Amino acid sequence: RGRIIQLKQTHYEPKPDGYQPLPISLLGSGYIRRVLKTGTVEAKRLAGAIDWERYKCDVPGVRWHPVGGWRVQFDRRNYEHNFFVRCSCFFRVQLYGFDRAKELAIAYRRRLEAEWDEQQRIWAKLDVQREAARLQ
Repeated sequence: RGRIIQLKQTHYEPKPDGYQPLPISLLGSGYIRRVLKTGTVEAKRLAGAIDWERYKCDVPGVRWHPVGGWRVQFDRRNYEHNFFVRCSCFFRVQLYGFDRAKELAIAYRRRLEAEWDEQQRIWAKLDVQREAARLQ
């Protein structure tokens, strides 16, 4: 009879403080995925030469995309006012350069958040006016 043999189990080791994993989107590129998955000496040398920290971004909604650029995602909903915003924008490294594209993506995401906050304040003011007019 055939037996199912389980892989060797190991104890869980918690991640160190400040641990930030590589973006999953990096593995969307076949070239990078093969370099990381292949165990050859050359692949390990190439993977060690890459500055992985550059591909990380601590701003929510901004991440590296395998098309070769930084992607900004913004999705907000306000059902009460029937207002929906969904934005997906790419800042290509080919056009702006790596660092400039990242700066533009972060700035654009912050601008979208600021505009959403401004819209929330406008709605709050309009709701107060509408409620005051209704009570008169």
